[in-house]
Amino acid sequence: MNKTKQIIIVVAVFVLAIASVGTIIGLIVNTGQMGDYSDGFNYTLSGSRATITGYSGSDTEVVIPDKIKGNRVVAVANGAFDQKASAITSIVFESTFSGIELGEEVFKDLTALTKVVLPSGLKEIPDDCFYGCKSLKEVYIPSGLTSIGENAFYNCTALKFAYNSTSYGDDVDEEVFYLPQSLLEIGNSAFYGCTSLAGVSINKNLEKIGDSAFSGCTRLSNLIVAEDSELTTIGESAFYGTILKSSEKSPLKFPNLKVISAKAFSNVKTNFSYFEIPKSVTSVGENAFLSCTSLSKVNFAEGIEEISFGAGAFEDCTNLAYITLPEAATSIPERMFKGCSKLLYNNNFVIGKNIESIGDGAFAIYANSTSYARNDIVVDEENINYTTIKLEDFHKNGTATVYTHGLLATADGKHIIAYFGDYDQDSKNSQGYTFRLLDQDGNDIEGIESIGDYAFAGVDFEYIKLRKTIKTLGNYVFFGSSIEAMYIESISWEWQETTFMKEDKGKPAVMVGILQSTATASEIDAFKELLADAVLDSMTVTENQLP
Repeated sequence: MNKTKQIIIVVAVFVLAIASVGTIIGLIVNTGQMGDYSDGFNYTLSGSRATITGYSGSDTEVVIPDKIKGNRVVAVANGAFDQKASAITSIVFESTFSGIELGEEVFKDLTALTKVVLPSGLKEIPDDCFYGCKSLKEVYIPSGLTSIGENAFYNCTALKFAYNSTSYGDDVDEEVFYLPQSLLEIGNSAFYGCTSLAGVSINKNLEKIGDSAFSGCTRLSNLIVAEDSELTTIGESAFYGTILKSSEKSPLKFPNLKVISAKAFSNVKTNFSYFEIPKSVTSVGENAFLSCTSLSKVNFAEGIEEISFGAGAFEDCTNLAYITLPEAATSIPERMFKGCSKLLYNNNFVIGKNIESIGDGAFAIYANSTSYARNDIVVDEENINYTTIKLEDFHKNGTATVYTHGLLATADGKHIIAYFGDYDQDSKNSQGYTFRLLDQDGNDIEGIESIGDYAFAGVDFEYIKLRKTIKTLGNYVFFGSSIEAMYIESISWEWQETTFMKEDKGKPAVMVGILQSTATASEIDAFKELLADAVLDSMTVTENQLP
């Protein structure tokens, strides 16, 4: 009797254990912790909501259903299609769920994928979503999308066309990426390296284009911007290396733009001849338009109340000929117009009354451009911070024509920022062919104490004399010049190894003589020792008299 009772108890405990395991399994499935399989899809469930976690089916044209076994598809997880990365050619969502989500990198490196129809309820294309999908050409983007994540289409080198419910029809251009009206932000590097992308249509509501968003899109020429565009920020290098079109007849316009970040349009070299900077802009970043070699005119809207510029904002815009800074500008930073030969040769450039600071190299012309007629830099008479110093007139050897030139300097005349004029090896002043800092009466200018970076860059001197009052020479002062001999009265000024750098060779020019007319023997020895440490091709110190 006791033995029977013991058996019944053991059996009852065993049945209860089986029932408990069944309950646990059911809980795991219903909370999405255990997978299931249907029609090639692996998925997990949370209640009646399904997340697709994998695909092992045989279809290359994959259709993602609205429901799996009656369970609503609400998400697709990272790596869901990794097993078929080289086989799947298209993906079409049938989902109608308004909150559907895609995992980061969900379609990353699907190298055979050519077409995608995203779900109508998708709000965000996540980071790295289509990263490296090099065959992807066409994407349907839902009308309610609000953001495109970082690297979303990174290196999708075949990508040309995107459409949505408002852009799809017989009149669409199949080489334009139509962004939906709802889109607010494009993430960093979102379209980086999309080398087949030729056109992008920007909607009204887009507020921000991230850093490097279209960098390296070497075919991108057609940027269509809504007339009432609310874009406020263009990120660093956003359009670097593209071929955007903008002309005075058909200009790119961003009516509410506030921030043009560093290198935003750098290296845009083809058919980018004109740019309008609207009243709303408050900052133009460092090298924002660097090497835009076709840019010829920049127009600032009237009424700008506040604006700042980064170093080299228009550096190497070699065809820039027309620009007038707004009165709100208080600073011209270093290298702002470095290399803008047409701007500084063809037109008088006016330093406005409110300019408080000018950086070294702001007006450096480091390639001699004798084909241009070099004009003056003019300082507004109300400006209390800067002045111009007119130098003695000169003429070219064998001609009777008189040429004028001068220096842009601080108001006290102690620091030289830039030379303007076209003195060269054939130029002659009242004391011969050696360039001297002489006033208009032919007297030495005594008050100069320092010469800033690039101040005489590109001036094709043969001989030059500097007075002993000069204590400091900056970097690249004679950058690109052809100086054979430099005569100085004192060696007390601070030596810079880069002072005589040659732009075309990346190394200092050959110096064949420096004359010390007043230096002592010990000073000359010290100077020779200093030169021995400098990276000069050749330089000797002599004690001849000045020519």
